[in-house]
Amino acid sequence: MHPILLKIGGLTIYSWGFFVALAFFIGILYCMSQSEKHNIPKEMILDGAIYVLIFSIIGSRVFYVIGFWHEYRYNILKIFAVWEGGLVFYGGIIFAFIALYFWSRINKVNLLNLLDLISPSVAIGYSIGRIGCFLNGCCYGTACNLPFAVHFPGIEGFVHPTQIYSSIAGLLIFVVLIFVREHKKFDGQVFVVGLILYSVYRFINEFFRHNVLHWAFFSPSQWISLLLFFICLAVFFKKFNLQK
Repeated sequence: MHPILLKIGGLTIYSWGFFVALAFFIGILYCMSQSEKHNIPKEMILDGAIYVLIFSIIGSRVFYVIGFWHEYRYNILKIFAVWEGGLVFYGGIIFAFIALYFWSRINKVNLLNLLDLISPSVAIGYSIGRIGCFLNGCCYGTACNLPFAVHFPGIEGFVHPTQIYSSIAGLLIFVVLIFVREHKKFDGQVFVVGLILYSVYRFINEFFRHNVLHWAFFSPSQWISLLLFFICLAVFFKKFNLQK
């Protein structure tokens, strides 16, 4: 666990914040490098990235605070301490999608084509961001005695390095989406496949992740994953069959 990455005089650079910022930076650069293939000017990518960044952070934080309201109800100002960690990826995706929808309408950009461009960047950004979670010591797993189990200060025993599982999963999804994008049959295919792969990974990974919040047998993220998986699978087969 290494929550503080660097100190320069009175400036403190936190590991989690640094890797989240790096994730956005790398994601935007990669997106810009591929934008011409989708007939979208690079300048527009930078413009849209600002809205995605703002709304994804807000959405991620809102979902986390709702799920763990007991931690904030008596200390409202702590809600804004995002550098300490505490974001929900699904919340970020939903808010970012809303921002992209309105941005694409205003700028007259094909939303599905835009989402296909962005999806691999989101995957590689997710992979990088989870390294920050590992160094911060958040999003850790349940008890584990495997050779690669890790110990975090303040946590009893050894646990699954679920942050690393997430990082590897993000990287693999990134690779698959690049392949899908080069062979896609319809606009939106890369985006839909990305959501399917993410929901499968997230559902499985949640079994190894320490979760204090459960609804019935599953965590909130698992319920969302199940819903997302079946919706996206239905959309994929419907769109794919229409292309035959």
